[in-house]
Amino acid sequence: MTALVGLPKPRWRLRDPYAHQNGIANFPPIVATVLAARGITTRAQADLFYKPHLAPDYDPLELPGMHEAITRVRQAIEGNETIALYGDFDVDGVTSVAVLYEGLKPLGADCINYIPDRFAEGYGLNLGAVKKLREMGADLLVTADCGISSVIEVAYANQLGLDVIILDHHTVPDELPAAVAAVNPKRPDSPYPFDELAAVGVAYRFLDVLYEAMHRAFDHSAFVDLAALGTVVDVAPLFDENRRIVTEGLAQMQKGLRWGLDALAKVSGTAPERFSAETLGFAIGPRMNAAGRLAHANIALDLMLARDPLTARNLAEQLDHLNRQRQAQTEEAFALAEEKLGTSDDPLIMVWAEGLSPGIVGLVASRLAERRNRPAIVLSKGPEESRASARSVPGFDIVSAIRKEKHLLERHGGHRAAAGFTVRNEHLETLRDRLVNTASEQLGWEPARRLIEVDAEARLAGLTGTEVKGLMRFEPCGQGNRKPVLLARGVQLKDAKPVGSAQDHLRLMVKDGPITWRGIAFRQAEAELDGQVDIVFSLQRDWRGDGVELEVLDIAPAFEQRPLESS
Repeated sequence: MTALVGLPKPRWRLRDPYAHQNGIANFPPIVATVLAARGITTRAQADLFYKPHLAPDYDPLELPGMHEAITRVRQAIEGNETIALYGDFDVDGVTSVAVLYEGLKPLGADCINYIPDRFAEGYGLNLGAVKKLREMGADLLVTADCGISSVIEVAYANQLGLDVIILDHHTVPDELPAAVAAVNPKRPDSPYPFDELAAVGVAYRFLDVLYEAMHRAFDHSAFVDLAALGTVVDVAPLFDENRRIVTEGLAQMQKGLRWGLDALAKVSGTAPERFSAETLGFAIGPRMNAAGRLAHANIALDLMLARDPLTARNLAEQLDHLNRQRQAQTEEAFALAEEKLGTSDDPLIMVWAEGLSPGIVGLVASRLAERRNRPAIVLSKGPEESRASARSVPGFDIVSAIRKEKHLLERHGGHRAAAGFTVRNEHLETLRDRLVNTASEQLGWEPARRLIEVDAEARLAGLTGTEVKGLMRFEPCGQGNRKPVLLARGVQLKDAKPVGSAQDHLRLMVKDGPITWRGIAFRQAEAELDGQVDIVFSLQRDWRGDGVELEVLDIAPAFEQRPLESS
């Protein structure tokens, strides 16, 4: 991969310059500093962080629409009505449908599972599917991970005599669909204390109160693994209620995996006892998402619902094969997008091409946004319309920017950080100009510099086993709870060699005093190196064994003395 001309070096900024003064007594110094940098400065706060099960349990009936949803589903079950469960084709949608199906069946519900085809139907609820499900005998339609923007489709369902319940978590539009209930923690009228649940989290809490309403015991352990999986892979923030869901889900997985997850663990070479949020995000999630990206998400859904190891193994092998195809297509599409963009310095990237699979444009947009540190939109251009996936950077609400131009769009939806839309080709140039102008107003025209927030400076040689253990206990880590980030200056670079299929990663060996550490620097094969380097890093489990290695987030020659800014 060639270097991107003019790509500015990342900035390093100390998250809290005074964190070392506010650490919790009796905690190892580096651990106390990192906790304080995250706003955790008392023993009680630390206990809740390390033991999220101690946090108070929120009442899901505070979610607007939950009472109406429970009442209507009970009516459907007791009246032997057919319930259609309609989910998105990503992991959050698939796990939401799986949770609902496995939760409703023991209550006596007659369910039909339906996930749209990405290529033939596109994202979200669509008129054809509504008509088809009604013809199949559905009396009630429950959407999961979609529906909150489907005003026209819900109105059509109502015309057909099909009631609709929406379980969603996407940004709420100005006009809500005329559904029986629209349960969404992001509704402006929601008193629920936490608004960052993934859709599967909404489905999980829905089942909890449904079981209570029907005087049945709810076995959280039967569903929390799926809730954790969907939460992590959808990149929901891992704090507050989500941290508890993921912590409990991982604990359940380490006790034993459902057949589908066990099969995925085997094809990905991951031992169940080593499952972590990182495992879900980088080994399990991409394989499951490959189904909806290149084939049909029903493969992933069938895998989660598999009842025997042979069926699960066959489905997992299909997903593993699709994932390898997805990786190859993504690399080709990313290279094409980079070629088309050249040295463009627009504050927002928008690129399109014929032949790009709609299933991988989101991955390409994510890579572009990460590499160029600006919002990125990639479109698969069809004969008349183009389908887009957008990814943003901190400080820019991509879905609001897109929604401003809704008069140019056929459909749209998403989050602050990720969104999608469909646009007629004759509007592409106008749409790009408008979105670039919006980005320039908010971000300016100067090329952005990626910011890496550092929790503390540390000597590699000075890290004790107790400190390493304390830092590793920040898991589960992900969006909203990044791994602890440390800066070590003046370490000796003993070895560095490119690795990976594209030779774009660096496998490192660094030494500080008598201590030698292994490390990996993803997508940094072009980094400027020297005998002595400064590294910004996190700790991660070494997949070769039970040890710990460095995940190097950035590396610079020590003579450069890149400053550590204060926030």
